[in-house]
Amino acid sequence: MPTLRFPGFTEEWQEVQFCDVVNLYRGSSPRPIIEFITHSDEGVNWVKIGDMPTTGRLVTSTSERITLEGSKKSRKVSPGDLILSNSMTFGQPYVMAIEGYIHDGWFVLRDYEEKMDRDFLCNLLISPIIQKQYYRLAAGGVVQNISSDLVNQVRFSLPSIAEQLQISHLLNILDERIALQSKLI
Repeated sequence: MPTLRFPGFTEEWQEVQFCDVVNLYRGSSPRPIIEFITHSDEGVNWVKIGDMPTTGRLVTSTSERITLEGSKKSRKVSPGDLILSNSMTFGQPYVMAIEGYIHDGWFVLRDYEEKMDRDFLCNLLISPIIQKQYYRLAAGGVVQNISSDLVNQVRFSLPSIAEQLQISHLLNILDERIALQSKLI
């Protein structure tokens, strides 16, 4: 339990395991990918780590597209979906602002809305509480990655939705002020 809380919140936070509150789905790639990359307007967005914003968490564009045939062998993501990198810069969450398809270097998180606010979940995923668990359990030599099993076994304390909304609101205000200060500097 945190020592500092918003007024009016006194109930205990529930200790949970990730898989108890979020469904995790791995992306997939058509193989060999080079045969499915296209420059055609008829292609669909192909989400890669290089497309991630340098500031913020909103994915607004992609540099590559795949064919419609390739998309049948991948996982679709839609605006509002929360995705999580599982390779290279693993453990970084982003919110989709566009429709696209993710390869196996991504997870999409779904079916959490009854127990978790999306902004709270996004902030939780970048918190030291979660990140330390990822780094401790990450596998790989040169390129470390996190498996769905690893992500699913992460444990954390979960406040009520109402308290999550308060926390998210405060963190969003802080993020906006940091972005504004960075722009001014």
